[in-house]
Amino acid sequence: MSPSTTPNFSRYPLLILAVCFAAGILLNNFVGVGLLLAGVACASLIALSLILRKTSVAVVFICAAFLSAGYFVSQAALNSVRPDRIRVLYDSGVVESGSPVDVEGVVQGAPEPSVDGSFLNLRVDALRAAGAERVSSGNVRIFVPSSEDAELSAHISQLKYGSRIRVSCELEREDEFLNPGVMPKREMLDRQDIDATCTVKSALLIEHIADESVFLPIAWSYNQRAKLISVFHAALDQKTAGVMIASLLGDKYFLDKETADLFREGGTFHILVISGLHITFIGGLLLLFARYWTRNRWVQFAVTMPFLWAYALTVGADVPVVRAAVMFTVVLFGYAIHRRGHLSNSFGFCALVLLVWRPQDIWNPSFQLTFVSVGSILCIAYPLIGNLQKIGEWTPTPAAPFPPNVSSRLSSFCEWIYWRPGAWRIEAKRNIWSAKLIKSPMFGGRVGEFAQKIIRYVFEAVAISLIVQIVMLPLSIVYFHRVSLGSFLLNLWIGLFIAVESFAAVIGALLSGVSTWLGAPLFAIADGCNWLLLSLPRLISGLGWGICRLPAYAGNGRILYFVYFIPVIAVAFAMMRWDPFKLGERSPISRREIFGSLATLVTMIVILIAHPFSAAPADGKLHIDFLDVGQGDSALVTFPGGRTLLIDGGGRVDYRQAKGDEADVFEPDSRGIGEAVVSEVLWYKGLARVDYILATHADADHIQGLNDVAKNFSVGKALFSRSPASDPEFAEFADTVRRQRIASEKIGAGDTLNFGEVSVDVLYPDRSDDPAAPSDNDHSVVLRISFGDRSILMTGDIERTAESSLLKYGANLNSDVVKVPHHGSRTSSTDDFVAATGPQYAVISVGRHSPFGHPHPEVVERWRASGSNVMTTGERGMISVSTDGHDLTIEPFMR
Repeated sequence: MSPSTTPNFSRYPLLILAVCFAAGILLNNFVGVGLLLAGVACASLIALSLILRKTSVAVVFICAAFLSAGYFVSQAALNSVRPDRIRVLYDSGVVESGSPVDVEGVVQGAPEPSVDGSFLNLRVDALRAAGAERVSSGNVRIFVPSSEDAELSAHISQLKYGSRIRVSCELEREDEFLNPGVMPKREMLDRQDIDATCTVKSALLIEHIADESVFLPIAWSYNQRAKLISVFHAALDQKTAGVMIASLLGDKYFLDKETADLFREGGTFHILVISGLHITFIGGLLLLFARYWTRNRWVQFAVTMPFLWAYALTVGADVPVVRAAVMFTVVLFGYAIHRRGHLSNSFGFCALVLLVWRPQDIWNPSFQLTFVSVGSILCIAYPLIGNLQKIGEWTPTPAAPFPPNVSSRLSSFCEWIYWRPGAWRIEAKRNIWSAKLIKSPMFGGRVGEFAQKIIRYVFEAVAISLIVQIVMLPLSIVYFHRVSLGSFLLNLWIGLFIAVESFAAVIGALLSGVSTWLGAPLFAIADGCNWLLLSLPRLISGLGWGICRLPAYAGNGRILYFVYFIPVIAVAFAMMRWDPFKLGERSPISRREIFGSLATLVTMIVILIAHPFSAAPADGKLHIDFLDVGQGDSALVTFPGGRTLLIDGGGRVDYRQAKGDEADVFEPDSRGIGEAVVSEVLWYKGLARVDYILATHADADHIQGLNDVAKNFSVGKALFSRSPASDPEFAEFADTVRRQRIASEKIGAGDTLNFGEVSVDVLYPDRSDDPAAPSDNDHSVVLRISFGDRSILMTGDIERTAESSLLKYGANLNSDVVKVPHHGSRTSSTDDFVAATGPQYAVISVGRHSPFGHPHPEVVERWRASGSNVMTTGERGMISVSTDGHDLTIEPFMR
């Protein structure tokens, strides 16, 4: 290898050091070295690198020093958590989650308004629990519901940035839905730097103590943001207001579920979340404005940065926003000092700064998504597009006197997009020499200049979006289980209309301050743009195109995601080293190596999308997993041959009463139990198909989640016993089954479903085709699953009447495991029914804190008195039963 092609550490020093620093942070998760020892190792390695700085070995010591520095910073961050922090007090059991407490602190940022209340972020400095007051620290998020009482509303409206308040509440920091594959609530809160949450029952429980001094310009910006939210909410259509308030002002609480789901399904939800895209766009506009007035780069930097950081602070200064602002600041600083280093070095410096600030963020999906997407743009997309542009625009220069050394097809394609004959004619007249250039753009160069600009914009936008999607594929699957095949095109569509919509809405808001008549036409344009913006995603969603939900590899299979990045890094290296004008020298990477990397990458894409190894192979056993879905039921049955049956899908009942006859009820953006819990468990198990889904009855806490499962998975057949046309929950389920083109079948008492050696006997109720036939608790489907010597009884929500009917007609109820009827309610589990079943284990599917008080103590005692070992999903999490027909094992998620 010639000296010119030898990999040079100094070409991308900051990128390499950032990788070493990040490796040290990761190492802290696996190696138990003390903080002092890590500090000594770091200092020693730095000293050795200085001593040996003139030798080639110095590079190794520098890299090792940054690796140990990453370990040291990570360990220091873990040790810096104060013992009086809210999360520590709750996790250690000093204060019990859900117990009454008084917290005192200062409101951070502006109160976040929502449709039915507002959110306060409180920096706590004192906590009173069980009669004892203690100094405390941490961040608490408080929801204050709106009130029709004018006095209470006025009381809340006085709270602002810097208000010191005391709140009587019940802080929650307790994991919900204890299942494999479901993110624990504590982890979710920690990622947002929130220690606990609560909902106050009344504004009277908030005492406004005083207003502390704050930075007035920031307070002013918070007030302007609040006014703009109010204007958008009042003047725009509900959907338009939600999109504008989320994408421009960082408040997602006005975003309705339908709109949010359309963005998610199209792979464009990032547009609604203020992040690097928004910071770059706004920073770019500010820089463009500054460049219009001055060519002094330091002045441009000085003008752009205050406004950019003011915007970042105004929209809440969440970690992703601050992260994006830091990255833009670093890049713009390099521009200001005329530093023409490789962009990868700026990228590496940003990573170093952010990881020193928050080393634990390396495990945060937001951080990973940001850096993988930015890295793919800087290391693959920009070099590729830059070289294609050079090929297309080539004219003889001292640096590149000869045409690019590429194929004629590639040259023709690049000239079609980038060649500008008019510019060449002007340039040729300036030269003292003459040259005849022969260009052969595609389509004979018959594309006009304006059309060429549009083609160029579309090509570059699609190329960047496609590259980012390919590189981020493992993260998209692991964190979202979603691949949007058309997202790179939808990004263009939505980006165009949301830009026009944003300008119209902001200008309309400014004009409405003068006169509502002046602002009205602009608001109408914004509403129209939003309708157009959503029309294409809605069409694609309705047709079922472009969206693919995928399971993730678990356990040792996760190594495939790391293997995936090997060819990605090879391609990135090739793009950064590619020089299409280099003649007579061996390329740093041969064409064979490039095509080999691309072929490996395509193979890995197929393995991740087709996921042939994600699901565990059939083991000849019957498995039943009773999922923890809170107040509801869901059980996954996996038969010895590998086929699956999902009995109920959980769901959340809306206990709030509808107000009047309001037709357009706002449904906030939130993930249902079927999406956030049941689907996550199925994906964790590597499933993309469920052979059967069965709705025991039409109560929301049983049937609602099946809608999400039917949308997210390939389902073979839907089973149910009744089809009550007037029941809204069943109507929604039936409509989902129809839209997803899932076959359906009615089952009833006397039917038997056979799965190899396993028989599933339907004991109750009778099948009915009467649309008026009820599908309530007492008409739940009851199943007895038998395999060899073992049997499991699934009872839905049957109550005394159904239990009596089963006993009256002599149904065989004797079982080894019983799913206790109706979440352990006293309306079920009569003495005779419990005696007839005689189980070894009684499983109660119920939330840890049931709103109905389930399971009732007398019911639990009744099952225990019969000799059963009683287990609840609320306390033990998912409960897994398995049997080979003889032996029986039961394993709770929480031991």
